[in-house]
Amino acid sequence: KKKNGLRTITVGLYNAYSRKNPFFIYLGNQSFNDWLESEGSNRKVAKQVSLFPIIPSISYNFKF
Repeated sequence: KKKNGLRTITVGLYNAYSRKNPFFIYLGNQSFNDWLESEGSNRKVAKQVSLFPIIPSISYNFKF
């Protein structure tokens, strides 16, 4: 506490374990190496796009 109010500093961490959470999922073709191993079958596979690994955050609050 200070004379003019209460100040707090908060430190946080988003996605602390750095999981690859899906932002969106789309259907795409099988990769070329997998395609060669599976003897030319043309298959659709679900692929995901991930964003944001570990993101630190700092906030400063002042109440008067």
